[in-house]
Amino acid sequence: MAVCIAAGQLLISVFAGFGFAKYKFPGRNFLFFLLMILMTLPVQVTLVPDFIMLGYMNLLNTYAALILPSIIVPLGTFILTQSFKSVPDTVLDAAMLDGCGVLRMLFYVVSPMNKSGLVCVLLLSFLDAWNMVEQPIAFLKEAEQYPISVALAYTPPSETSVQLVCCILVVLPALFLFTFFNRELVEGIVLAEVK
Repeated sequence: MAVCIAAGQLLISVFAGFGFAKYKFPGRNFLFFLLMILMTLPVQVTLVPDFIMLGYMNLLNTYAALILPSIIVPLGTFILTQSFKSVPDTVLDAAMLDGCGVLRMLFYVVSPMNKSGLVCVLLLSFLDAWNMVEQPIAFLKEAEQYPISVALAYTPPSETSVQLVCCILVVLPALFLFTFFNRELVEGIVLAEVK
């Protein structure tokens, strides 16, 4: 579930970030301002509207109820917009002269030049999905479907060994990702901050 959410967030953020960074269209600055306002909203604000919408779509009590609302998050778009602004327009013009279409230019020219921004978005979205608590409790009815972050709260207090194993399982992915991708994470955040 966390991998699907991270991949979906990355894909949407790449397209939206490239659009905001390199295309001029009416209302671009206003939409980017709205995006920044949406970044300040906590997840609890959108929980009830998401619940109502997922109920109309008959997706409650499925993993799609956790994945679909979670892939559209403004933080990744903001980070990649700032990262893609660092790509010179002359590089894009040269790629277009060589016959690159927009998608090819995005995936073969712009994205490799901004690897740290992509890794940063991927890591932050994965860890956010891995640690989600409110959405599974609200959208899933059966405890067997809960992710480990929520299931940890339902382990009996008498079974300390099970609690310890669950705690280790919750911490391991975050520890692994921060250990091996620390440089890319810091570079991606600094690139988004400098702009």
